[in-house]
Amino acid sequence: MGVYVGDLTGTIVDAELNNACRIVTGQLRPTPLPLLYSTAGIAPPDIRRQTHENTEKHKQATDLRHRLFDHSYPRARLKSRKSFRTVESVQPNQAASHRLELWNTWDNTTNEAIQPPKEQLPSGGELQRKDWVTLNRARLKVGKTASTLHKWKLRPNSECPCGNQNQSMDCILSKCTEGSHCTDQDLRDCTDVAQAWITHWRDKI
Repeated sequence: MGVYVGDLTGTIVDAELNNACRIVTGQLRPTPLPLLYSTAGIAPPDIRRQTHENTEKHKQATDLRHRLFDHSYPRARLKSRKSFRTVESVQPNQAASHRLELWNTWDNTTNEAIQPPKEQLPSGGELQRKDWVTLNRARLKVGKTASTLHKWKLRPNSECPCGNQNQSMDCILSKCTEGSHCTDQDLRDCTDVAQAWITHWRDKI
């Protein structure tokens, strides 16, 4: 079954792909989608579908072997069906750059701990699974901190053992006296400082 840009089926498929991406990267459900896909190093599904339709349009218009080459289309009847013949044509050899252009337009986050949209796994991919998950959660500032667990009603309060009234990711990254600290740049580059922080917090967040 094909899934088209704007098709309601795409929303159902995207939800499952988002969940799969969360599992792969170890992210929690509150993680914003733009940050999720930047951490995975893969373009969001809707952008991948749109780019595929753009290249398919180019093939349909220029390739004599395409089954719909020079085809006369009937008038569209269903608004839920978005044919690729109405989209912009993109040459297949420009698909990667077009995909990144769409991704950069869609992703307006300013998190310095993660790489900009790029179809490449961020630094730290060689770490063990638990360390990789901890690194990703620190980069995106979404983890099982006391503040989060309190919101989920799994803790009676959000207090940090260091005395801070609200144990957030920012707290344990830069303020908490219970462990080492690290910066967004350390997290982005997965430096020795970041790995020392991960070693301390990997079983806690």
